[in-house]
Amino acid sequence: MKKINRIFLICLLSCIIMISGCAQEEFKLVPKEKIKTTNGGITGTEVGTGWSANENPEEAVKEAVDMALEGKTNKNPDFAIIFASSGSNLSLILSKAKELLGSKIKIYGGTSDSRAVMTDKGFVKATEKGYEYSKMEGKRGLAVMTINSEDIIFGVGSADFSAYTSVHEASKAAVINAILDAGKQTNELPDIILLTPTIGDEEEVVEGVEEVVGKETIILGGTTGGPTQAVFGEDKAYDKGVSLAVIYTNLPIGWTFEGGFDTKMPGSGIVTKVDGQHIIEIDNRPALDVYNEWLNGEIDRLYEKVKDPAEIRDLLTLSPIYRKYTSPSGQDYFLFSHPWPRDDTLVDRAVSTSTKIKVGERIYFSKGTWETLVNRIGNLPKNAKIKGNIELNKKPLFAIGYICAGVMGTIPESEREKLPVLINYANNNAPFIAPFTWGEQGHFPGVGNKHGNLLTSFIVVGEE
Repeated sequence: MKKINRIFLICLLSCIIMISGCAQEEFKLVPKEKIKTTNGGITGTEVGTGWSANENPEEAVKEAVDMALEGKTNKNPDFAIIFASSGSNLSLILSKAKELLGSKIKIYGGTSDSRAVMTDKGFVKATEKGYEYSKMEGKRGLAVMTINSEDIIFGVGSADFSAYTSVHEASKAAVINAILDAGKQTNELPDIILLTPTIGDEEEVVEGVEEVVGKETIILGGTTGGPTQAVFGEDKAYDKGVSLAVIYTNLPIGWTFEGGFDTKMPGSGIVTKVDGQHIIEIDNRPALDVYNEWLNGEIDRLYEKVKDPAEIRDLLTLSPIYRKYTSPSGQDYFLFSHPWPRDDTLVDRAVSTSTKIKVGERIYFSKGTWETLVNRIGNLPKNAKIKGNIELNKKPLFAIGYICAGVMGTIPESEREKLPVLINYANNNAPFIAPFTWGEQGHFPGVGNKHGNLLTSFIVVGEE
């Protein structure tokens, strides 16, 4: 308990100490001119959050929406973000939300990990496990954020992958539709794009969106949580698809896209053979053999001791691989991937990831602890404010986060309820919503937008 208190104190102190952030690099490859919105003055923004653990999806939506709109002058918000724990009936949630919020409401979101969702009002626990429902079958969690603003223009778009010739084309259509939904033209680039794709096609989704808006436009988001996944469309939910939202505003926006692992560990190699999202060889040797050496034999020792694939997965969650990207200005960025043995018996020595790593790419070994990751989550608002030149002691209008479910899974259950408390402290108790995701997307200035794992994306929107 003393150790936990020290960690909590360190995080609180770090939220108070002013640190200087690095200046953003200027990226010169601008595909189109960015046209800023002009509103003629700030007229106000109302934001609310609500949650429910009700197992009935329609009752859950009513409870969460009522909570979000409590005390609000406008009961018909412009925009709503909704995330429901995996296994929830998204179609019923969508139709009930439209009934309560009006047919013109713009809705973005999808599934969170089966274990939880989160808002500034708390950590909403659902199932016990992230990959199966065995102990709490039927338990659910729902989080809602409503926004009404004359200072922000929102647009939403979505696509069912099965309705297009490719994921790439579907993603282009989704972002074009979102821009048009905001009343803009495709040469009017949004300030930020919120992205939620289903698992397995994230790189193609990012590439499709970038083809429309370019590499400099900031994309931040997270893959739907599972094990069963879906995203909201305008009128229905899609099991394989993408939901996104574009934001246009003159209000200050701060954001961060980061991991929390030690990148100074020895161990790296060139990927020499892959099969989809599976690394077959590193340096022309079986991938798991190389990985096991980086961990000083711990993978094989742990398997011999417990023969539990979940234990191996947990070990590698805190010992991930990463790729390094360097911007034209010389700034290094680290993109982490969550690895695990493709074969539960370890006979097949391939390593699976939730990212598409290419032959010829160099991967590196890293290490982390759950305590470091808790502190990192607690510092997200501060880091985002610094990047957006928002005063650290100033309360923003709202925040949106995407937190890796794998990271959440490394944190003891008794400590998870501290996550919203730490975020609230650093965010001056501003409204926020955060799903737990199975992959994260974010922006590296001067490089572009990337998809990785074991990362966090966080956005704060401040007052003028």
